[in-house]
Amino acid sequence: MESQTNNNTHPVDEVDELRQQIAQFKQRLDQQEIINDRLMRHTINARISIFTKTFIIADAIGLLIMPFTFWLFNKIGISWHVSLIILLMLIFELVCNIICYRKLQHLFTDGNDLLTVRRGLLKHKRFNRIQMLIEMPLILLWVFAIFWQLEVFAHTRDLIQMSLAVFIGLLIGIGSFAWEMHRINNSIREIDDLATE
Repeated sequence: MESQTNNNTHPVDEVDELRQQIAQFKQRLDQQEIINDRLMRHTINARISIFTKTFIIADAIGLLIMPFTFWLFNKIGISWHVSLIILLMLIFELVCNIICYRKLQHLFTDGNDLLTVRRGLLKHKRFNRIQMLIEMPLILLWVFAIFWQLEVFAHTRDLIQMSLAVFIGLLIGIGSFAWEMHRINNSIREIDDLATE
C-alpha cells in the first residue's frame, strides 16, 4: 500500500519541478526581452539624438539671428514687406522644427516601449516628408522673389553666382533630410527585426 502511494506522488513531484523550471525559463526569457528592449532603445536613441540635437541647436541659432537677417535683407535692397513675409515663414518653420524634434527626443526619455517608439518615428518621418514637399516650392518662390527684388535676372554673372549658392544650399538641405530619413529607416527596420525574432 505504501509503495503505491510513493509511486503516485513521485510523478506529481516531477510535474511540479517541471512547472518550476518552465516558470524560471519564462522569467529568464522575459528578462532577456526587457534587456533587448532597453539595448535597442539605447542604440536607437544614440543614433537619433545626433540629428535631433543638431537641428534643435541650428534652429535656435536661426531664431536668434532673425533680426539680423531682416536688417541684412533691407540693406541689400529687398523691400521690407517681402523680407517680413519670408522671415515670418522662416520663424514658423523653425518653431515647428524645434517642437517636432523635442517630441522626437521625448520618445526615448519618457521610457516608452519599442512599439510606441516605432509609431513615433513613423509619425516624424511622415511629417518631415510632408514638410519637405511644402517647403521646396516655397523656397523656390522665396528665391525668385529675392532675385526679382535684387534685379539679379538682369545681370548674368550675379544670376550664375546666386543660382550656384542656392543650388549648394538645396543640396545641403536635401542631404541632411536624406541622412535623417536613413537613420530613422534603419531604426524602424531594427525594431521590426527584433519583433519578428
